[in-house]
Amino acid sequence: MKAKVSQISPDKLYASLLKRKNEQEQQARLKSPIVTANKYLVPSNRNGGGNSKIEAKKTRPMTGKDLKDVSSVLIKKTHARQNSKLIETKENSQNLSASALSILLKIKQDRPETKQPGIQQSKDMFNQQAISKKYQKLMEMTKQQQQSIVKSKLFKGPRSISNPDISNLQLFISKANGQSAPGMLYNGQTKTNQDIYKIINKFTNKENDWYIQVSDGHGTNGHQVAQFLQQVLPSFIEQSITTISSCFDRDKQVNTILKNCFLQTNEELLDSGIDVTYSGATTVVVISFENVLYCANIGDSRAIIGRFDNKLSVIELSKDHKPDCFLEQARIIQKGGRVQAYSDEDGNPIGPARVWKSDEDVPGLAMSRSFGDYVASQVGVISEPEIIKHALLPCDKFIIVASDGIWEFLSNEWVIETVYEYYKKDDMQGACQRLVQAAKEAWQREDEVIDDITVVIAFIK
Repeated sequence: MKAKVSQISPDKLYASLLKRKNEQEQQARLKSPIVTANKYLVPSNRNGGGNSKIEAKKTRPMTGKDLKDVSSVLIKKTHARQNSKLIETKENSQNLSASALSILLKIKQDRPETKQPGIQQSKDMFNQQAISKKYQKLMEMTKQQQQSIVKSKLFKGPRSISNPDISNLQLFISKANGQSAPGMLYNGQTKTNQDIYKIINKFTNKENDWYIQVSDGHGTNGHQVAQFLQQVLPSFIEQSITTISSCFDRDKQVNTILKNCFLQTNEELLDSGIDVTYSGATTVVVISFENVLYCANIGDSRAIIGRFDNKLSVIELSKDHKPDCFLEQARIIQKGGRVQAYSDEDGNPIGPARVWKSDEDVPGLAMSRSFGDYVASQVGVISEPEIIKHALLPCDKFIIVASDGIWEFLSNEWVIETVYEYYKKDDMQGACQRLVQAAKEAWQREDEVIDDITVVIAFIK
């Protein structure tokens, strides 16, 4: 007798097979060992999980193609969790084998230990090299600065093809000479010469240092004042200059010394016994420290430089102190004085501006700074010098220091043009004689009297 065969629908058959397949997969999953989590995997909070583990599924032998695919994925700079997902997708949800996991661990371990320290080391080496270079440069600059202080370089100009290192050029006064002539009174009689000059070579016992002074006395005892200044002022300055121990801030030291020496000399003059009630003197001093000049001036004597740089030009080393100069006049008025020129019967001004007391027509001084002049000093006339520094250049040819007997009627431009012709012939004495003669002739043409005339000329080599 034939057994009956039950009829099963296709749908039920498919469901039964699918259920059996799922049970088999679940049993295989339970039997498979759990793979230890990679230390480089980042924990995920998805589905409330903390530290997730990677569970291995059934494995199969890895072929060459499989290893190639795994390597191509791992080479990419992708997160480890993303790498595992990509591999699972590639292998249809199959787990990595032990060999693949070993490759992953090796790559992940090599990456922080080999590459990253190498980059850090290169950066550190670069920083150390940069710091070393900066340190060496700083040391070189410090050494150069110390050498410049030791060598006492007073001036250093710009370098160029046409203008080399000026500090290496030996620019200084090679020689100097002067001449002085007395003036003439209204009656044609020769007056007492109240001008005086002084030239000192090897000033402060240094070979190329020079001291030049021109003083122009005025008033009854003006000649005595000028002689006193010739003896006292250079000594004070020389003694003070020798006390400079270093070249640090030398300009400030020299300026202070010159001002103090002028003021000290004026105090000595007031105590000298010379009557300076209405007598005094102007003074201009030029000191040459090799290639650097310092000019200290009070009054209307003057110092200039003749420069030839394709053409002749004038470099002023001093400024005339006239009572009608704005700052000078303001000081005089503040001290109770007034500034006014002589006037004729109709009140028209005659001659230069002069200093007067506000309530008296005295002293009538034609300059705003001078030595002595006690009455004028009560209304703003001072003995403090104005100081100008000048560094010699190769185009500076000569220095001219003179009293107002030269400058009253001779212009700066005419003077340097005249002296330059004698400079080319190296005839310094001839230049002095020519200027004194020209000044006398100008006074005779322009005035009824002739002032005292004094000039000093120094050639620069």
